[in-house]
Amino acid sequence: MHSSTSSSDLIFCRQSPAKPLGKILFCAMGTLLLTLAVLEIHARKNGILPTRDMNMSFWQNHRFKLDSQPRDTTVIFGASRLTFGLDHDTWEQMTGARPYNLGLHGASSLPMLHDYATNTDMNGIVICAISGGFTFANEQIPFSDRIAKAIRDINKNRYSFALRSEDFTGRALQARFAVLNPYLYSPTEFLREHLRFPTRTDERAWFHIPFTVHHTEENQDIYINDLTDPYYLDQWDTMHQTVLTYMERFEPRDLNDAIEQVIEDVNAIESRGGEVIFVRCPVTRFFRQWEAEHFPREEYWDPIISRTGCRGFHYLDNEVTKSLQPPDGSHLMPDEAKLFTRELARFVRTVD
Repeated sequence: MHSSTSSSDLIFCRQSPAKPLGKILFCAMGTLLLTLAVLEIHARKNGILPTRDMNMSFWQNHRFKLDSQPRDTTVIFGASRLTFGLDHDTWEQMTGARPYNLGLHGASSLPMLHDYATNTDMNGIVICAISGGFTFANEQIPFSDRIAKAIRDINKNRYSFALRSEDFTGRALQARFAVLNPYLYSPTEFLREHLRFPTRTDERAWFHIPFTVHHTEENQDIYINDLTDPYYLDQWDTMHQTVLTYMERFEPRDLNDAIEQVIEDVNAIESRGGEVIFVRCPVTRFFRQWEAEHFPREEYWDPIISRTGCRGFHYLDNEVTKSLQPPDGSHLMPDEAKLFTRELARFVRTVD
């Protein structure tokens, strides 16, 4: 009698070859580290320094560290005009102390000033920038809303593990290795830089930031490129024009309400021995025309100075700073920033 065996009773066992997983992992890690080392050496030879990412996580962690600074530390509030325009080394040479820069790209200085007045007991000098549309931008605009939200949630965010850990890894890695520069070696940015797609007609979009700026651990922006390349300047212009388009779509903050809040904050700061000094940074090209039309000096800057009783440094009132010409219309080059900082420091040190 013949026995029958179905195909389902047959079990085929494939003999897998031995996998040298340890060697594979070792080779992969070695290749990665070698690639990073080569890129790091290449970056350093080309004068590229480690650069921190310019984002809200960085700014919020930087704000948290303000609480551990001496009470009389000079603090800087404003948009990117002061992260570019205030040279920390020059300020220290002129005043004997290093400033603490809390500027943020596209941000209003008003929520920062209110935070300083209500959430700290500091009593130093406050340099508060008045930057036309940025200072009085409607909070519904995305780049304006982010600073207001960050300050509203400041106490909650102190306990965010993700936020705090990003600061730790940023200081341990990004601040030490140029190869981790997000604006230089990101695959997307690398392709955009080398393909250089032309700007579309009437394009209004956030731009590709070429590696033209070094962003330090102290929150200072330093141009490492003179913007003579038309492509780079066009990218900055596209971004700035997009920003102005947003501002034109929304009504600015109510001026009277804003000044009333500023007066209250100034009084709180002065009551504990501090001083607020308002600053107007140099602007050129289409920025200057736009701000003169939408935020004229006599309607915004002058009332703030007169109603608060604070001192104010306007670049047009100084023989040196009135001739400064930021090439992108809004941000000073390093040598210009040193001149501006020197004149501002002299003004701050002057006691009537």
